[in-house]
Amino acid sequence: MADQGEKSNTSDVTSSYMIYQPILEDGIFRFDCSANDRDAAYPSLSFINSKDRETPIMGHKVPLYRPTFECLFGQQIVKFELPAGTSFYGSGEVSGQLERTGKRIFTWNTIAWGFGPETTSLYQSHPWVLAILPNGEALGVLADTTRRCEIDLRKESRIQFVAPSPYPVITFGPFSSPTAVLISLSHAIGEESYNREVYLVFMSFT
Repeated sequence: MADQGEKSNTSDVTSSYMIYQPILEDGIFRFDCSANDRDAAYPSLSFINSKDRETPIMGHKVPLYRPTFECLFGQQIVKFELPAGTSFYGSGEVSGQLERTGKRIFTWNTIAWGFGPETTSLYQSHPWVLAILPNGEALGVLADTTRRCEIDLRKESRIQFVAPSPYPVITFGPFSSPTAVLISLSHAIGEESYNREVYLVFMSFT
């Protein structure tokens, strides 16, 4: 396990780099706020085999992008800082343009009668972001929670998740292309869920 770095604590606030484990296959990492939070996290409903998320594998690679977290009054705030010029896609079934850069989305489903470009949640919640890096590589990030989650992509080249703690974050890549990321994702969530996610990532135009 890599050094967790500096950690600050008050009675209500905890912040640090997240700890990580390689899981499932090469290039996939699980991040948690602490070992205790890892043990306390709810079972995965995203992984086709929930044990895959809980079982570390042997590996010598370290994640290229390591998130920070802050726990504040029961909310876990996770931030990924990525290279300038990164663009974002995914974020589940929401209306609007294919690219989500600069958007803020809530994974909290509603009856979306008469929805338009400003409707930020429709009928399915997928707290998933596909980041396209300036060098053409791609990184997938999944906040593995079924609870109300805010996906904030408004700050340049930053992914921020906010949801009730604790929950793990899973990264896929960076790999050479978005297709490689989605294939890796399919090994975790299964082919049926993968096909739905491909649709939501690449076909979510209004």
